[in-house]
Amino acid sequence: MWLLLTIGFFGNVNQNKIDKALDLIREHYSEHVVFQLPEVDKKMYANGLRQFLHQPQYNFACADIIIGDVPGETLNISGYFYNAGNIIVVNDGVLRLRYADFNLDGNIYVLNYGQALADSSTLRFLQDYIYQYGITLVDSAKFILTNSFTSYNGYPFGFAALGYARVIIQNVTNQDWTTAMVSQRSNVFLNNVGITGEWLFADDCFARFHKVDNFLSWYFFPESSIVGIGFPPGDTVYGFHFDSTLGNVQGINYHVEIDSSTNCMWAAIPLKGSAVTIDSSELRVTGLIFQGIDTFALSGLVNGLFYPDWTLPVSDRNYHLINTTVQTWNLYPSDTVNLDLGNSIFGELCAYGNSYAFIHNAFCDGSGGHLEASNNAFLLVAFSSIFADIITKNRGLCIVAYCSMPWGNIWATGASVMIFVNSQFPEDPIPSDTSIVFVAAITGPSNANTDDTVGILGSAWVDKGPFHPLDFGFYYLFYRPVGDSNWIPLGDSQFVEIRHDTLDYWNTVGLSPGQYEVRLVLKDNAGDSTECLKVITLREMGTEEISKCFSNNHISVKQLSPRCFYIENFEPVSEIDIYDLAGRKVYRNTNKRFIWKAPAAGVFFIHGKTLIRKIVAL
Repeated sequence: MWLLLTIGFFGNVNQNKIDKALDLIREHYSEHVVFQLPEVDKKMYANGLRQFLHQPQYNFACADIIIGDVPGETLNISGYFYNAGNIIVVNDGVLRLRYADFNLDGNIYVLNYGQALADSSTLRFLQDYIYQYGITLVDSAKFILTNSFTSYNGYPFGFAALGYARVIIQNVTNQDWTTAMVSQRSNVFLNNVGITGEWLFADDCFARFHKVDNFLSWYFFPESSIVGIGFPPGDTVYGFHFDSTLGNVQGINYHVEIDSSTNCMWAAIPLKGSAVTIDSSELRVTGLIFQGIDTFALSGLVNGLFYPDWTLPVSDRNYHLINTTVQTWNLYPSDTVNLDLGNSIFGELCAYGNSYAFIHNAFCDGSGGHLEASNNAFLLVAFSSIFADIITKNRGLCIVAYCSMPWGNIWATGASVMIFVNSQFPEDPIPSDTSIVFVAAITGPSNANTDDTVGILGSAWVDKGPFHPLDFGFYYLFYRPVGDSNWIPLGDSQFVEIRHDTLDYWNTVGLSPGQYEVRLVLKDNAGDSTECLKVITLREMGTEEISKCFSNNHISVKQLSPRCFYIENFEPVSEIDIYDLAGRKVYRNTNKRFIWKAPAAGVFFIHGKTLIRKIVAL
């Protein structure tokens, strides 16, 4: 199997990365994909750490509402409200909701000394995909939400409190999952909150949680920290706190309190240079962030495993587990890290910065989130099973090759590139913005006959976001005996996209039995391309098989024109069915004699009671 992306419109794509991907896929080539279906906690959307790895990105547009550019400005909202754009609160501006039905197709940013206050309201963020929108607080911003209900359109939602931000959330029910980053010197207070979501703590923040439910707390263990801890059972937690006042904790500057709370879960993030021992605990997630200029190779990570006495085999940190279970492993390469992950069962991998991540012979069960390539990161997933969403953002590049994906959504956003090669997925990818998606696949057959006309099944199409200037161009097929160096054109260039259908017809008359490589090259209309390859075994058709396919004893066929056939049935029953190469019934007739016109050029099979006859419409 080959994979190649040439440089045309995608000048941001590093050809060396593509070449490396090609070499790695060749090295591990196998068409056998292990398919697994795990038990997945559908309520858990632990997405990890993009707020930690990157400062907030402000995407302003003409439909944005700015509050505070005039001193003392306040926007009061009650009743129904809708805006397709961001709301930005700056300086001393105030956004105040009371008895509001608030619907926003955008983000909320609160900066400087701005305030966002909501009471007795419903807040709906109209997301089309995971983490499309969020609330970001920086500087000395304030956010107070009380006696209210939130909905994020069924997708997890981002929240970040930075600087000296202050957050109060009380008597609130969240319908969907929240991923919140609390860092620097921000303060948060939550009381009586349902579906609290996941909250991540770092730097010098202060956080207090009282009477919250369905709550996952993440603890960053920074460089030079020394931590020894056992987390309590999470059914009901009373009087838990974590900071450097504990006897076995050093180098932690934040403070977290949890009291009278239910369905609590724990997550550890041991960073580079930390020394962390966790004893007699059940960790919902261990998050591994890889930063700097380094190379890591990991294998054997398995979700749900109990570790009686084990140390993570990574040299830049000491992460020691004693009598502890890790339900989910999540991984986050960033900067210019190279990460190789193989032979593992994990929950999430998000690649950021200019990192390179290669996942192979692995299983992403989705229990920790999704797969993502963001910024300028490159993510290659090969020979693996995926039970999770996939998303590309910014200028990220993701290649999924020879993978089985029975469940999950696929989104390409920003100026990203997504490529699927001979992979199964449940729904077509959804491109937006200036992203582009290539799908190249040869799905069949694996075996065929010499002296025959063989339909090559597969897909060759390009989808793009509404603002991308390019689109599908054409594709063509080649073949060669395995071991030969010269490619022979299988047919002419094809200028119509194919989705899960016949790509072209291969005339095997005169070819010797054996293994052949069939190569598909797919191009957009600027010459950027991707390609794939499948091995097909040709076998010699014997006399007996020929007689079964072409016998006129029971079914007689006379070709009247390239696509029109006179068919006469001599079998004792009258039903005749005609199927295409994909196994779809295209016609049925109960007459002994009839004329049939093929709907398109191709190979079709006439099924009688006992025999099958093949015909070729030109």
